[in-house]
Amino acid sequence: MSRLSEFVYTRRVSYADTDQMGVVHHAAYVVYFEEARLAYLREAGLPYRELEERGVFLPVVELRVRYRRPARLEDLLHIRLRVADLHRHAFTLAYAIHREDTLLVEGWTKLAAMNREGRLIRLPEDLVALLSPAPNGKPADS
Repeated sequence: MSRLSEFVYTRRVSYADTDQMGVVHHAAYVVYFEEARLAYLREAGLPYRELEERGVFLPVVELRVRYRRPARLEDLLHIRLRVADLHRHAFTLAYAIHREDTLLVEGWTKLAAMNREGRLIRLPEDLVALLSPAPNGKPADS
């Protein structure tokens, strides 16, 4: 398992993501955030499936999205993800979606650690280590 200072997930806009005008539907960006989050955990060596098998669930408890410019069919998007905040029971991830050098969307999700019964639990130590900043206060590179 390794810490990543910033993670970039790349995907191409599909027809299913767009509305009748060929513009990415606003709800699709939330799915892009989730895809990037799952890819981040997998790349860092702690797949979400493994957490669930251990009885740790990470539901989104807060979400914010700010739309700046539209993405369109076939655009190649780069979703940048970084850890913005970390607490005992929850953490916040910040996202920025770009098409080349153009910022299209920014947002964040706050995820809380819960057990199978939906009760709040502490984040597992290995997940905290993955999400924690390096000793100098900056996230560590892999």
